[in-house]
Amino acid sequence: MTTQFAFDESNVSWHPFAGLDHLEFTLCNLDEERQIADLLVKFEPSEKVAIHNHLAKTNMLIIQGELRMYHTNGDIKEIRKPGEYFEGRTDDCHSEGGGPDGAVVYYSIRGHGEEDLVELMDDEQNVVARVGMPELRAMWAEQHA
Repeated sequence: MTTQFAFDESNVSWHPFAGLDHLEFTLCNLDEERQIADLLVKFEPSEKVAIHNHLAKTNMLIIQGELRMYHTNGDIKEIRKPGEYFEGRTDDCHSEGGGPDGAVVYYSIRGHGEEDLVELMDDEQNVVARVGMPELRAMWAEQHA
């Protein structure tokens, strides 16, 4: 028999993520020495975040809802369901967002020896910002102030 569980977010303190609309996050852990950042992300229902490219390997576990992966042209590439684990790839420009009920996803970003971890892009795939360890360090400090 399979038991269904609902994610209880009552103890999670969600924060906006500068440069990315339609999501909130909380950093669970930041290990600067090994360049590992673990975070929970909550996506709004039926919305997409900006196109981005993971420069560092980013693994994920879908906790709740559907995570919809999109090609850069906006077409759905894949729908990821609760309980599914994915080992991330680098240099894969895409967008993602929550399904009809939103999504909660655990991400583990594994650094690669460089400060930059993610590139944020405009609709023409021009890099408009980079997120790296310095930005995560600032987010960590703000979250724990």
